[in-house]
Amino acid sequence: MRFILISLVSLFFISACVSSETIKTINSPGGQKMAFNPEGAADTRLKLALLYLENKQMQQAKENLDTALKYQPNSAKVFRIYAYYYQKVNENDKAEQFYKKSLALDEDNGDTYHNYGTFLCAQGKYEKAEEAFLKAISLPHYTRVARTYSNAAVCAEEAKDNKKAIFYYGYALSHSPNSIGINLSLAKLNITEKNYKAAAINLFTFQRSSPATAESLWQWIRLSYASGKKASLARYSAQLLDKFPTSQQALSYLNNEHHD
Repeated sequence: MRFILISLVSLFFISACVSSETIKTINSPGGQKMAFNPEGAADTRLKLALLYLENKQMQQAKENLDTALKYQPNSAKVFRIYAYYYQKVNENDKAEQFYKKSLALDEDNGDTYHNYGTFLCAQGKYEKAEEAFLKAISLPHYTRVARTYSNAAVCAEEAKDNKKAIFYYGYALSHSPNSIGINLSLAKLNITEKNYKAAAINLFTFQRSSPATAESLWQWIRLSYASGKKASLARYSAQLLDKFPTSQQALSYLNNEHHD
């Protein structure tokens, strides 16, 4: 699935943050003293866990998550990232439990609803995923609206509901009008649904902002064939075979898959 990356926590500057996040200065009658900072220590462990997950070092990721949970047993963020860990190791029942625990602790966190929706869609629970995405979007202080509409569209595609996918991609484009990726996704669906004028607009918009790619040329080929424009078909197919001869799209063209 082409889901936009799950938003978690920053992985940058981990080594520089360790000492500053795990201790804090307090004032006491005897002067300033250094004390353990459980919140900062948990954040550092979460960053380390994500770094280990990125490098597929699952045992080390789990160890750091266990420590973070010990430091902050009631942290929605800890539970959210724990849920992501269980997704990565394919323990889906536990992942769902931890998402629900995170939301129980912080029911107005748009990122958690977004991530939970992504998880649910991957499990084929399309209606529940849509509910989670729309819940994230409805929250007044949630800012990553385009990303969530895009993932709702991807999920609708997975559910074989192209009209709903076009609807959500349209909203995503409204919130992120410069997104070339959304235009390309919309072009593909609009061609399939015989919305040829809309598909051409999507492709021209993509073309103004990006060099041709194997995928953009493939969609031009599909559109040209579907709309009966033989000269355009010859031009774009020649470009595809010249610029991207080993691509999957070139193979699809040679196999006449643009006829489908």
